[in-house]
Amino acid sequence: MTADFVITGKIYTADAEGCVAHAMAVKDGKLLAVGELPDVREFMDDSTPVLEKSGLIVPGMTEGHAHISCSGEMVFGVALGHETDPAAYLEKIAEYAHTHPEDKVIFGSGYDNGVFGEDGPTAKLLDSVCADRPVIMVASDHHSRWVNSMVLELINAHEVHDEPAESGIVRYPDGRATGWLKESAAMGLVRNVLEPMTAEKYSVAIKYYQDIALANGITICFEPIFDSSHDYDVRAEGYKLLDERNELFLTCRLGYTLDPVEDIEEDFRTMLRTRDNLRDCKNVRLTTAKFFVDGVIECHTAFLREDYSDAPGDRGEAITSQTVMDDFVLRAMQEGLDVHTHVIGDAASDIAINAYERAQNAINEFPGGFRNALTHVQLLWDDQMKRMAENNIVAVVNPYWHILNPVYYDEIELPYLGEYRAANEYPVKSLLSHGISLSQASDFPVTVPPRTMDSLHTMVNRTEPGNSAYPPLNKKERIGVREALDILTRGGAYQLRLEDRKGSLEKGKDADFVVLTEDVFEMPAEELYRCEVAETWISGRQMYKMI
Repeated sequence: MTADFVITGKIYTADAEGCVAHAMAVKDGKLLAVGELPDVREFMDDSTPVLEKSGLIVPGMTEGHAHISCSGEMVFGVALGHETDPAAYLEKIAEYAHTHPEDKVIFGSGYDNGVFGEDGPTAKLLDSVCADRPVIMVASDHHSRWVNSMVLELINAHEVHDEPAESGIVRYPDGRATGWLKESAAMGLVRNVLEPMTAEKYSVAIKYYQDIALANGITICFEPIFDSSHDYDVRAEGYKLLDERNELFLTCRLGYTLDPVEDIEEDFRTMLRTRDNLRDCKNVRLTTAKFFVDGVIECHTAFLREDYSDAPGDRGEAITSQTVMDDFVLRAMQEGLDVHTHVIGDAASDIAINAYERAQNAINEFPGGFRNALTHVQLLWDDQMKRMAENNIVAVVNPYWHILNPVYYDEIELPYLGEYRAANEYPVKSLLSHGISLSQASDFPVTVPPRTMDSLHTMVNRTEPGNSAYPPLNKKERIGVREALDILTRGGAYQLRLEDRKGSLEKGKDADFVVLTEDVFEMPAEELYRCEVAETWISGRQMYKMI
């Protein structure tokens, strides 16, 4: 058998031994052989192209948690970005409203809660730039909304009718809504104000993300579909449209978010119908049920074992109780689905680990073994990691956040968590030391763009790429380059049950690989972020080339 072409250069295979090779033979999108040039000569003749690459060749990388279909917020709305002054957000919103007079609702995303004062983002601020149309902005963490007074009137937010404290509508002392809506219960109130997205529009949004992903060496991605619009089946249809047109090049796995605030029975029915609808697709499947146990530190909605340091008596609230979580996880797994759970606080992780352990003990056997995941894991301790290892729970970490950022660390994490918890947040090395499988994620569009070399840099350094002004965050959690590459490649494929085809460069696997501009094993650690993705290949086809 003669190869279609041969690749030569320094190749990090990311196999179990962490081998380095110097040649790969590719045929029909598969790897015929990986090793040294003599190892692939039997698959060559005088006409076989030999493509020599400099830098470093690595397997295609995985995005283990990205809200890909939420790209519509940037494609069809105001892209706020990360600013340090609310005035900068208002300027962008005002400009968009002025240039889009046809938009019935001004919609956008990307603001950071930490830049606002004690009242948080308020309707009064938005009214100052647009009061004649509804304005709805999505926080960068996707756990809150910032709306103007017109929206508050449309959803009757000023009326209080035996409202539970956890409703998420932030109020002034006199009871008036401020314009800040936290978590699912409150965010869902604006659902009927927004104009619905179509599957065709979602296909445009997904392609927008795909271009970003390919430019960053991402070939596999997982979207835990979540949004207050709750139109998950329509988003999945957007993926299907691309797949049918042969325009979906990434290998995509989807999760369906089950929310106890909604009609859970209808949620399960829609989730399973959506899975069936994608069953014949080539590059997209629905494989996972997604749950939330808590919110985020910046909204005081993360669920903690001990009180918030700035609010004695407040530990946050669990979105999902232990009993409900136990029932939902067992039911999802009985349907053959993996489970992927958002946990920020340590008490939230307790609930998820308990539910996984109980369901796995009840089921005993699961095709391919158990591979449930916890994502974000901002606060996690040794006793919890030990149980994760015992139950083969995957940790999907967010290296992009593992830095001492003044907007988050100084203004939120340190005062809200106290020095000890803030200084010990976001473990990585500790998870590896316990034998836990890791994948990495950007939580896009929380992190834009999801630059994989920044992720690599941060795992190794625990500092913001290109910024030496601040010390490393929790530097005992630094890891080596090889360990970081394995998380980006092999670990992500394992998370999504694709390790038989992807995640490492071995004979018989898909020819998904990335050419880096530098050999990251030879670079100074503090310079890793300077490395770039030069080329991305999927099934032996070049899908991206740096200009």
